[in-house]
Amino acid sequence: MGKIMDYVHVPSRFMPHRPEPGARRDAYDALVDGLLEYRGSVRVPRGVTMEDLDRLVDLVKLDFPELFYVGSGTITSRRLGHCQVSLEYAPCYRLGEKDVLSTLEAMERATDEVVRELTLTRPQVLPGAVSYDDHTLDDLTALHDWLVRRFAYADGDRPYAHEAPGPLVYGVGVCEGVAKAYKYLCDRCGLACCVVTGEAQDPGCPSDAPGPHAWNLVRVPSREVWRRRDEPPPCREAEWANVDVTFDASLSHAIVRHDYFGVTDAAIAASHRRDASCPLPGGNASLRYYESKNLVATAATRLAQIVDFDLPRLGGAEFVMPCIWGGRPQVDQAVEHGLAKSSELGRAGRAYAIYPNYDRMVFGVEVLS
Repeated sequence: MGKIMDYVHVPSRFMPHRPEPGARRDAYDALVDGLLEYRGSVRVPRGVTMEDLDRLVDLVKLDFPELFYVGSGTITSRRLGHCQVSLEYAPCYRLGEKDVLSTLEAMERATDEVVRELTLTRPQVLPGAVSYDDHTLDDLTALHDWLVRRFAYADGDRPYAHEAPGPLVYGVGVCEGVAKAYKYLCDRCGLACCVVTGEAQDPGCPSDAPGPHAWNLVRVPSREVWRRRDEPPPCREAEWANVDVTFDASLSHAIVRHDYFGVTDAAIAASHRRDASCPLPGGNASLRYYESKNLVATAATRLAQIVDFDLPRLGGAEFVMPCIWGGRPQVDQAVEHGLAKSSELGRAGRAYAIYPNYDRMVFGVEVLS
């Protein structure tokens, strides 16, 4: 079966949560090596507190979705007289090493087809290269859409729902597991991706209080067509966009929605808030999905064209309305006016449902059977 490290796909060990040089980075690196080697304990040099070490374990797991088998652990202080010499972290592994390897193999099998489809369409380059070309938007979209259709939101007593194997292998997961799964997919395809933690307002339950949440940041394509794997994209200087697969899955019915795909921090500020301690770069860029797919309903006739083109092919349509309306009644009126011009919806008086997301001004339309 090999070793756990044989199944790690993080491009050039791209570790966005890795601290700046110093004691915390040394501790982070020691944890990465020790946990991926399935050691019974990891010794960390002095200069790091127990609280720091506990937090670093969480950050390492965000950067390496393959560490799904690491549960809680114990931290012991090693002292010489009154001085702390080092800390020792003893992880609690959820699975035996053989079962870990079997699950890692299952994760690869589950994702081989979608990864192969994407990688085969790229130009031939040096082995291990990281791709950032004009196909990156299509790749990120394909991985997003595949994952939305892959899982059902479920928690219960399933610990794997919070880890990448939940959505990828077992078909169930919560936001944390989904975000780790999307990072795993991006890692396999050589696309830089981070897991973001914070809190968010569920779009399906606007009356509920915000709760803990996880989503992703992806690097926006640049004109640097290819970058060698030993030269990872700089995390803090590059442009990044937010992707929330969990929220898009909750809005998807007959069609996959893209309300929270490749958007800026400002675009999701009404619903998402990062942890104050989050070290990741800002989401200052947009993948402009709706503009790139020509799904902006700039007029009633354009809205009707979108619906008439996508409804027969996909069973539904999604579009974004320009933010020029005075309020929801005016928006609803404009949407209905455009839908009234659709020949597909007008044919035989077909009944349809509208699924609005007023925070993002994105709408879905589906024919009722």
